[in-house]
Amino acid sequence: MEPWLIVVILGAAALVYAMMLPKRKEEQSQQGSVVKQVEATLEQYMAEIENENVELVELVSQMKQDMAAKQLSQQEQLSEMRQRLVSLEQQVAQQDARLLQMESLPAGQATVSRETAAAVEPGAFLEPAAGADSEGQNGTESTLPEQQPSIRDRYPELFELYNTGKSIDAIGKMTGMHRGEIQLILQLAKQEETL
Repeated sequence: MEPWLIVVILGAAALVYAMMLPKRKEEQSQQGSVVKQVEATLEQYMAEIENENVELVELVSQMKQDMAAKQLSQQEQLSEMRQRLVSLEQQVAQQDARLLQMESLPAGQATVSRETAAAVEPGAFLEPAAGADSEGQNGTESTLPEQQPSIRDRYPELFELYNTGKSIDAIGKMTGMHRGEIQLILQLAKQEETL
């Protein structure tokens, strides 16, 4: 081979290589920009996930606080209900004692109905003393207590609400009384009216 042919081939190869070199740089620069775009997208995605995680943690902590407040409120209500239950049990025991006291009175003195006796204060009827005169024991003179105010007089707000057409549940919410207690008072008032 001729030396000038070798020089021409080498020149052509250098020319082809020189033309391919910018394409490689463009490809590398395009690949570099794609990598940078992917990295930027991933960073943005990670930042969004982190923000969502922070919001989720705040939401969960808020839910925990709300739940704790609700539990505290429910425990307070439960405690109040227990106290009311104890109070009602004591009232029932007192009324049972009153009924027993009324039942133990002699026939001439027990002219008051059982329902009215439940509304009378404890100790209102006194047992006749051992040395009581015969006139009191023959029934000619009774030892009935002073006239107690009627049930309507003792619970004016309850009867006012009932007369306006409110339900027993609504009255209970407004007055803080239990449904059974309201029903008992209404029944006693009806029986008191029939006497």
